[in-house]
Amino acid sequence: MTPGNATACAACRHAQHTHDPIARRFCTATVAGGFNRGCVCVGGHDELEKEKP
Repeated sequence: MTPGNATACAACRHAQHTHDPIARRFCTATVAGGFNRGCVCVGGHDELEKEKP
């Protein structure tokens, strides 16, 4: 989810301003193609993922 009035991406629900050019292109293609796939966004996550052993 995005805080405040930030516009959420239709594909991954992160704020649009957190997308780098690759994430923007990936999410645009995801929506256009009707795909259901993971996220490649660098920013916009509330928590960092912990490294897996």
